[in-house]
Amino acid sequence: MTLNERLERIHDQIQQSCNSVGRIAVALYDDKTDILHTFLSSSEENPFHNYQIPLSQVPSLNMLAMSGENRLISDIPASLSDSNSHHSKQIVGSGYCSSLTIPLKLQGKLLGFLFYDSFEKDDFSVTMQGTLNLYAQLICETISHDLASIKTLRGAVVTAREFSRQRDEETAAHLSRMAHYSRLIAMEVSDHYQISEETIEYLHQFAPLHDIGKVAIPDRILLKKGRLTDDEREVMRSHVLRGVEIIDLMIDEFDLGTVRHIELLRNIIAGHHERFDGSGYPSGQQGLDIPVESRIIAVADVFDALTTQRPYKPAWSFDEALTQMQTTESAFYDPACVAALAKRRDDVEAIRRRFVDPPAD
Repeated sequence: MTLNERLERIHDQIQQSCNSVGRIAVALYDDKTDILHTFLSSSEENPFHNYQIPLSQVPSLNMLAMSGENRLISDIPASLSDSNSHHSKQIVGSGYCSSLTIPLKLQGKLLGFLFYDSFEKDDFSVTMQGTLNLYAQLICETISHDLASIKTLRGAVVTAREFSRQRDEETAAHLSRMAHYSRLIAMEVSDHYQISEETIEYLHQFAPLHDIGKVAIPDRILLKKGRLTDDEREVMRSHVLRGVEIIDLMIDEFDLGTVRHIELLRNIIAGHHERFDGSGYPSGQQGLDIPVESRIIAVADVFDALTTQRPYKPAWSFDEALTQMQTTESAFYDPACVAALAKRRDDVEAIRRRFVDPPAD
């Protein structure tokens, strides 16, 4: 069962005693970027689909984050009618009349916010608020447990890299950039490919693990400066299947079998070198037969490689990289994913400024 399905079940339980509650939603907070973004919603009629904004630009929520207190709005039309903010206009336009907002914190750290929205004014009695607070704690613990499992898995990967003395071009900044590029692309193609906000978040979390199989590649091949021989190239390509094996072993050893969307992670690792025209590896899949998460990661990974300085080349500009991917190498990538990256140019540039590689030794 996905987290969104669990949220829908909780919504059904709440509606047995308060059927006017029309929506429960969760937004997650990324303290590294100050971005608050939508994650879960119990209603198909979601006024905030793929919405994100810096928390610093939402004073009311920022105050809740600092105080840890709940916010009750008993009459949304009266309270927010004069507000010009996008989120206020959306919630008023959706017909909700009252709301309860609860900051979700884990060990004093802000995880995000939980929103209960009702079609009735003055709908949240003191008794009802107590009940909803209990549900909020359950939701917070469920989400934090899932994210903690992913953090454990990613920590194990970092440890494996250190012990293997991996020293290739995959810096921490590269992994952060391509993970954020992946989220941007997924958000842009989400309607076209029916990708949920929950899936987008897990794709973002899993993206840095795409090349874990490289820990199994000998340094003489992984760090070789010159062109690889045919035999060496085959060994290098084996990192894909080795990566799936390593992740499955880690899941077993760390008892992480409950991590949601684990097949998404396997697809990211196994398919990020497949090409849209079928010329990739290891399976030679093509077109839409390649899982969409694999296609997204492939575009994000190659774009960052092109726009990053390497010992053998200078960094390409945004336009140079996109031109290469849309012309010379256009057959390799899902055109919708490349177009999505091009559409989010300002966000891409912001990510490039935020996550900068350390100076070369």
